[in-house]
Parts: sequence; C-alpha cells; structure tokens
Amino acid sequence: MKHGITDEEWEDFLAGQGAVHSHARIDAHLMKCVQCWELYQQESPAMRAVAAAAIEAREKLVVSDERVQSVLAAVLSRIGMEDDSTTTAQIRSGLDFLRSILDPVFGPKAAQCALLLAASGSDSLSLDGLTRESWTAFLERLAAMISIICGDVFAGLIREHGQLVPVGL
Repeated sequence: MKHGITDEEWEDFLAGQGAVHSHARIDAHLMKCVQCWELYQQESPAMRAVAAAAIEAREKLVVSDERVQSVLAAVLSRIGMEDDSTTTAQIRSGLDFLRSILDPVFGPKAAQCALLLAASGSDSLSLDGLTRESWTAFLERLAAMISIICGDVFAGLIREHGQLVPVGL
C-alpha cells in the first residue's frame, strides 16, 4: 500500500480491526484521496463478506454448555449401559477360549471341573452366573488353581489371555 498506510493497517481497516487512531487516520485519508477511496470501494465488500462469514461460522461452531452436557451425558450413559447379549457373548467366548487352552492339558472333563470349581468360588457361584464384574475373580481363582497344578507360566497365560474382549476381535 502507499500513502503512508501499511498493508497490515489497510487489512485491519477493511476487516474492522486494529487501532482506533489508525482507523481515524485512514478515514481522514480516504476523504482526500480518490485512488484509495476507489480501492476501498473495491475491496471492502469482499472483506465485509469474509468478516460476516467468519462471524457466522463462529456462531455455528459455538456449542452451548447445555448441549455439551447433554451430549456428554448421552455418551456416558451409553458407556455405562452394557448390552446383556454382548456381555453374554463375551463371557461365552472367554469360556470357549479357556476350554481350548485347558482341554488339551487336562482333558475336557477335568477342564470343565476346573472351570466349575473356579466359578463356584467366585461371586457368580456358577458358570451360568458369570458376569463382567465377576469375571476377574473367576479368572484369578482359575489361574491360582492352574498355578498349583501346572506352574506360574501356564497360570500367567490364563490370566493374561483370559481377559474378556469384545466379540469378533
């Protein structure tokens, strides 16, 4: 820019930003300089449109506290609510995995007895009563029994790989 107005001052003026004294100086200059007035007439509609679009975008992007709380509450409730069929499938999958490890070592009958014994000593009291909450106690009891019979390495395998995972993974 010329006439003692820097590009930054000019852009701030067109955008309605910058220092007040700078605006006053540019306003005074525009009253006297036809060339700058014509440039202002050409550029100001575009700058006003950009500024208006920025304000509109900001308004659309602003989310009220109430909306954030509502969405957060919905997400938290979905996390807290667990589909019983999913949990049942995960437990069934976990038991199948444990059987696949125990059957070759103990045989199917002894493996089933070990699972039943571990479940009976946990909060669930039976394999059918296992829940996500009782799974850890069940798994720890099973690993403790396996540790006595087969050692800590095999028990560690049970502990590590016996955790419930989402079905299909």
